[in-house]
Amino acid sequence: MTARLSGFWDVAEVERYRDDLNYTVGRLKSGHPRLSMLADGRELSLTTQEVAVAFNALAGSKYMELIDRVAILVSKMLNKLQAERMDGPKIRVFMDEDEAITWLKS
Repeated sequence: MTARLSGFWDVAEVERYRDDLNYTVGRLKSGHPRLSMLADGRELSLTTQEVAVAFNALAGSKYMELIDRVAILVSKMLNKLQAERMDGPKIRVFMDEDEAITWLKS
């Protein structure tokens, strides 16, 4: 599964995204025994601290119980540093798409 994230988000947008993820992953998981996700945030703007905290909370979201791995793809070092706060063994942050896909498939 691939999610493409772009623009400047507020906390409400992150919450809607979380709800959509929980719903979508729940539906997809029933037909796929192994489900991984590439979160392509290369076009996502730098965020406020509140939005970064909301994104980090996604690591504890319901969908993470159903998904095997999440590769977060970013284009800027500051975005990478923000994304790396999403702690969890199922989550890795990449600046190279090929490396992200290789990790998802391993």
